[in-house]
Amino acid sequence: MPLAILLAIFRYQLFDIRLVFSRSLLYVVLTAITVGAYLAIVAVLSGLVKVEVVATLAVAAAFNPVRVWLQRRVDRAVYGARRDPVRAMVEVGARLGGEGLDGVLEALCDVMRFPSAAIVAHGAQLASHGEAPAVLRAIPLRRGEERIGELVVGLRSGESTLDTDDERVLALLAAPIAVAVHATRLAQDLSRSRELVISGREEERRRIRRDLHDGLGPVLTGVVLNAEAALRLVRSAPDRSEALLRELRENTTAALDDIRRLVYELRPPALDSLGLVGALREYAMVLGRRADAEPLTVSIDAPDPLSDLPAAVEVAAYRIVTEALTNVTRHSSAGSAVVGLAVRDGQLRVSVHDDGVNVGDGWQPGVGLTSIRERAAELGGRCVIQLDRTGGRVDVDLPLPVPVRSTAEEPA
Repeated sequence: MPLAILLAIFRYQLFDIRLVFSRSLLYVVLTAITVGAYLAIVAVLSGLVKVEVVATLAVAAAFNPVRVWLQRRVDRAVYGARRDPVRAMVEVGARLGGEGLDGVLEALCDVMRFPSAAIVAHGAQLASHGEAPAVLRAIPLRRGEERIGELVVGLRSGESTLDTDDERVLALLAAPIAVAVHATRLAQDLSRSRELVISGREEERRRIRRDLHDGLGPVLTGVVLNAEAALRLVRSAPDRSEALLRELRENTTAALDDIRRLVYELRPPALDSLGLVGALREYAMVLGRRADAEPLTVSIDAPDPLSDLPAAVEVAAYRIVTEALTNVTRHSSAGSAVVGLAVRDGQLRVSVHDDGVNVGDGWQPGVGLTSIRERAAELGGRCVIQLDRTGGRVDVDLPLPVPVRSTAEEPA
C-alpha cells in the first residue's frame, strides 16, 4: 500500500505533492513551536501557579495567529506570490523598463516559482526562461480585441492545473506583458523596415553609379572628343568634320537614351499607367535589335493581365525581366526571347528564355545577373540562372503575401 501511494503521487502526480509538502512543513514547524512554547511557559512559571493550565491557555490563544503567519511564509516559499498580486506586479513591472522580455520572464518565474515561462506570437517563440516541464499552460495575451500571442508557463512539479490564485495573478500580468510584446514587435518591424530601406537605397545608388560610369560616362567622353576633333577639322577637312558631327549626333542620342532609361528605372511610369504586363510589352517593343545590330524578337507570355500585385513584387519582377533582356541584347546571340509571367502556389513565377548559343563558360556573372539574384533574395524568392548551348534561362519565383487574381476573375 505505501508503494502504491508513492507511485500514484510521484509518477502520475495524482495528488498535489507541493500541497502535501507545504502542509506537512507547516504543521511540523507549528508542532515544534507549540511544544517549545508549552515547555518554556512550564519552565518559567514552575512552582508559582498551576502552570499546566496557564501554558495550555497561552498556547491555545497563540495557535491560530501563529498558524496563519506561518502559512503565509510557507506558501510564499513554495508557491511564490500567487496570494500577493501586488508583489508580483511590482517584481515583474520593474523588469519591463529596461531588461526586455527575457528579464520579464525571469522575474515572473522567480516571483511565482514557475520552472519555466515563454512568450509565443504567431507560432514563433519571442523569449523564454527556464527548462519547460511536461505540463504547460497558456495564458492569452491581448491588446484590445486582438490576440497578439500567448504566455506559456510551466507548472510546478506535482501540479496538473493552475490554481485559481495563479490564474488571477497571471491574468493581471498578461496586460503589461502584452503591451511589452507589442512594443517589441513594433520595434523589430521598424528595425527590419529601416534596414530594408537603407539596403535598397544603397543598392539602387550602386546600380545607378555603375550604369553612369560604365554606360553614360564613356559615351559623353566620346562626345567631347569628337566635338573637339570636328572643331579642329571644320576648315581644313570639312568632309571629315561632317562625319565626326554625325557620329557626335549618334553618340548624343545614345547618351539621351541612357539617361531616359536611368530615369525610368528609378520608378518606371509605365507600371502605374499600363501595369506589369503592359509595361513589359512596351519595353519589349524597344528591344528590336541586339548590341551587334542583329534583330531580336521579344514576346510576352502572360495569358491574363495581373492585378493586385504588391508594389515591391511588381517593381522587382519588372526590373528582373528588363535586366535579363538587357543581358540578352548585350551578350547573347539569340534571335528571340520569351518572357513568362504566371501566378502559382502563392508565388509570381517570372521566366526569361532565349534561343542563343552560349559556348565555353557562358555569361560571366556581372552587374546584371548579380542584380537579378539580389532582387529575388530581397523578397525571399528563388532564382535559377542557366546558360548553355540551348540558350539562356532565368527563372525566378517571388512569394506573394496576399492572393493575386487576374483582372478577368471576379473576387471571391
